[in-house]
Amino acid sequence: MKRRYSILLVATMLLSILSTACSSGKEAIKYEGNSDMKATLTIMTMNQEDAVRRDYGDKFNTKFPNVDIKIVNYFGSNMTKVMEAEKPDVLMLNVQDYEQLIQENKLYDLDSILKNEAFKLDGINPKFLKLLRGVGGGKLYGLPPSFTSEAIYYNKDLFDRYQIPYPQDKMTWQEIIELAKRFPVEDGGSGLYIRNMAVLVENLAASGNLGWYNVRDMKMTINTESYKKIFETVIDAYQSKAVVMPDLEPGNYDDPFVQGTSAMTVEPYYYMNNNLNSAKPFNWDLASAPVNESSRDSYPYNLIDISCINAESTQQQAAWEFIKLVNGEELAKVRSKTSGISPSTRTEYIYNPDGRRLEAFYTLEPQDKRMPADYYALPPDDFFYLLKQVINTELNEVVGGTKTLEEAMASMQMGGQQLLDTKDETP
Repeated sequence: MKRRYSILLVATMLLSILSTACSSGKEAIKYEGNSDMKATLTIMTMNQEDAVRRDYGDKFNTKFPNVDIKIVNYFGSNMTKVMEAEKPDVLMLNVQDYEQLIQENKLYDLDSILKNEAFKLDGINPKFLKLLRGVGGGKLYGLPPSFTSEAIYYNKDLFDRYQIPYPQDKMTWQEIIELAKRFPVEDGGSGLYIRNMAVLVENLAASGNLGWYNVRDMKMTINTESYKKIFETVIDAYQSKAVVMPDLEPGNYDDPFVQGTSAMTVEPYYYMNNNLNSAKPFNWDLASAPVNESSRDSYPYNLIDISCINAESTQQQAAWEFIKLVNGEELAKVRSKTSGISPSTRTEYIYNPDGRRLEAFYTLEPQDKRMPADYYALPPDDFFYLLKQVINTELNEVVGGTKTLEEAMASMQMGGQQLLDTKDETP
């Protein structure tokens, strides 16, 4: 009798616990919510408020007019503080912050909702879902509406004139530089245009998954043999005159490739819709971005606005409706009719009125190795921008003959460490 009573008591307690958990927790998210729902939806993002409302918010409120949208900004290093203070419902993240919040169990697992075939998850390029599932231990905690990557833009007219073969997918940086050296500089042109020397250093380092500093002890790692090889490659390319690096600002639309004097450049998708709109007429095409010799099939894609639901949100249904709109096929179709900064992860809907070979931007596999989740959050917010200025200044002194490479590397190490250390001095 006592045993039967004990079993009954345990069963009653379990039912009580489950009942309490269900009543105190969130209601299960439905694939399709009520368009009359009333809620205040707080969205945490790095984007400007007017851009979020223009790109997503206004369209969302057309279907859900009774949902008020509140935008809160974060800037990487203050993400935890913003989440604690604002308690956002929707999180629009980069890959590093996405990974961190998964580790902290702060994101809602979307897999159960995404089983609904109406969403057409298979319309999102599987490469990007594979990347997010890899970060999430096989689970999907967010959806990426867009991505950034680079490609080789090349002037077919110049290649044809000098009877030089076009660049191909999966070429290494060294192969691209050697290809550039085949163009006769005495004719006043060049084989490759890169904005400045620091940009080429950054690209070479990124292709080899080489960081500027060690996350564990916050010490710069730029005065090393690995970086010395990169600097020597950049200096050799500069001195050959086959690669021009004229220190142009990012907003300068009148660069040597646009002018038709440089045969190649390596730029993101938006270069096509911005800079090349003002170019003199010439035939051009695309090949995939240069890669590292040890991983020719992969590239470090950057996913934009990975849309996630805060696991502690009290407005999870409204949050899902917002994420569904942002990443849905309908919005991708609308955007396919206009140019933009970042291409859609629903790659069949990328704006391409001239029929260019845009698969060059997404033909490579995602790079398996990534920087640690806190690599971009730990330094001061302007660290990477200022470090590249230091690198560019020092390399210009080397090619100008006022410093040896060893002296310049020592200065980069010291200058970079000073920038890192300012984090500790910030109140």
